[in-house]
Amino acid sequence: MGVLITGLVIFIGVHLTRVLGIKALMVRVTGEALFAIFYSVLSTIGLTLIVYGQILAHPSVTLWQPPAWTRTVALVAVPVSLVLIFATYLPSHIRSLTRHPMTLGVFLWSGSHLLANGELASILLFGAFAAWSLILLVEGYWTGGHFARPGVLWADLTALLIGVLASAVIAYFHMQLFGVAVVEFASNRAAPGI
Repeated sequence: MGVLITGLVIFIGVHLTRVLGIKALMVRVTGEALFAIFYSVLSTIGLTLIVYGQILAHPSVTLWQPPAWTRTVALVAVPVSLVLIFATYLPSHIRSLTRHPMTLGVFLWSGSHLLANGELASILLFGAFAAWSLILLVEGYWTGGHFARPGVLWADLTALLIGVLASAVIAYFHMQLFGVAVVEFASNRAAPGI
């Protein structure tokens, strides 16, 4: 569990430097290029520790049994979150309207997974990401800013298509990737009597 917590502290801490007012100071001391390298290296280390720590901690102590409806919420929220995340990188109406599609996507993904998981390690993982993305959303909308340029329809359709396809692939391979089956497909079921 310590590896997971260390990874979360490093990854989320680095990503909160701007909100905490530390980034400007660090850029002045190190320069933009060195800060970018420092930021990337620490982010990679943090993410690696998160993944490795989650694997080490699984399965962990179960704190509660989530109701069945929380899995349905996650099944709906994940495709929406992936559409938002992909829309971040395209000149989409989605990006223009939401202003913070990546952060909204991370909040939907982590919040829905937090609801659907009762293990301590999962609560730490998804709770930390939900809290971090909520802080960024509040800060982002509070400080205002301008909407991005008006989007184009092909970008929205592309984000929608890629997001839905990516979520279908993740749902299909979720058991192999993360040790938890989200949807039981006919090919994943054992034959009767086996």
